[in-house]
Amino acid sequence: MFEQMLLPTLETSRSRYQEALKHLDERELARKLAPGSNSVGFLIRHIAEVEYRFCQMFFGRPLPEHVTLHTIGPVKDEGQFTDLATLLSFHQESYAYLLEALRQLPSDAWDNLCEAPIGTLTPRQALGRLIYHTGYHAGQIGLIRKYAAE
Repeated sequence: MFEQMLLPTLETSRSRYQEALKHLDERELARKLAPGSNSVGFLIRHIAEVEYRFCQMFFGRPLPEHVTLHTIGPVKDEGQFTDLATLLSFHQESYAYLLEALRQLPSDAWDNLCEAPIGTLTPRQALGRLIYHTGYHAGQIGLIRKYAAE
């Protein structure tokens, strides 16, 4: 069910974000629009962490032991996400983990309610929220890259 009905939507919604990451320069990772706001590097890490977290909350896969969530909750961007290769690797791993979770989710589970700290959603609804979340922060990254001073 996922492969035929939802995967094309997920891939299309994510394609511009993926393309933008291919053309990212490591010097851009520390850029912010304003003091106290989040940097490009922080947002890339955050998008990936939320993918892992949604796998845990809605898609039946536990958080991998090697993953620590640094950007979820009441946290502040301390400028630590400035290694492009590490961020891109983490980003690719989280997306692969998400895809595997979605592929393994039984077709009859897509409309079952799941209670989570962010609310009660079905996996289908959660995927929609995740797509929105990625698009929202990808848009922020685009604005930072366009308007933040070097």
